[in-house]
Amino acid sequence: MTWVVDRSEWTALYSVIKSRLPLSFDRDQYATDVLSGLISAHRGKTTLEQLPRLRGAVVVFGCGKNLEEDTRLYKEKYSHLPVIAADGSTKHLLEEGVLPLIVVTDLDGDVRYINLAAQRGSIVVVHAHGDNVDRLRAVVPRLDGRLVGSTQVEPRPFVYNFGGFTDGDRSVFLARALGSTRVILAGFDLDSPHYCPSDVVKDLSVKRLKLEVARVLLRYLEERGVRIEFIQ
Repeated sequence: MTWVVDRSEWTALYSVIKSRLPLSFDRDQYATDVLSGLISAHRGKTTLEQLPRLRGAVVVFGCGKNLEEDTRLYKEKYSHLPVIAADGSTKHLLEEGVLPLIVVTDLDGDVRYINLAAQRGSIVVVHAHGDNVDRLRAVVPRLDGRLVGSTQVEPRPFVYNFGGFTDGDRSVFLARALGSTRVILAGFDLDSPHYCPSDVVKDLSVKRLKLEVARVLLRYLEERGVRIEFIQ
């Protein structure tokens, strides 16, 4: 069981997040335990040590209103860089011929496209939290390809705490964990809450709070040496 993010620092950050959003450590931990069991039984289970190392820059895609334009910029100027896709952006990227190296998801997006990416070679990092236990049980056994688990509480076998809260900022934490010190954000709009059409939950007031949390977490990473910039 591995803490990838600094445990004491993350515990403090998790407390800040809990003060802003209705989280339950016990429910998050239960979901983590469920996911650990599901991945342990999965033929594609993958460990942290088996994940690719990122020696240079990486592009992390979110699903903001600027996704289409930022995908165009990526294809024109950054296509030599690996991509980490946050959940709902996966559908658009595949439709544009961009195969993510890694997909980070709490299964709120269209799982058909997440699985299609997995079939084509993407590694899927599935996140467990207190509100997605039913989706974990329904979807994880049916996913193809290589799977890794993530959590925001205590890690378990095959489920790691990389840090991060939303799929977007968690993708940046993951990039850092895999060795990248420069992350280029695409499809990110931290000022304007927006959901992908395929997202399960579409409460913009909650999304706004999550974007505020994402700002805090990205600032945390910048203070620890990660260069974070927007695609341009």
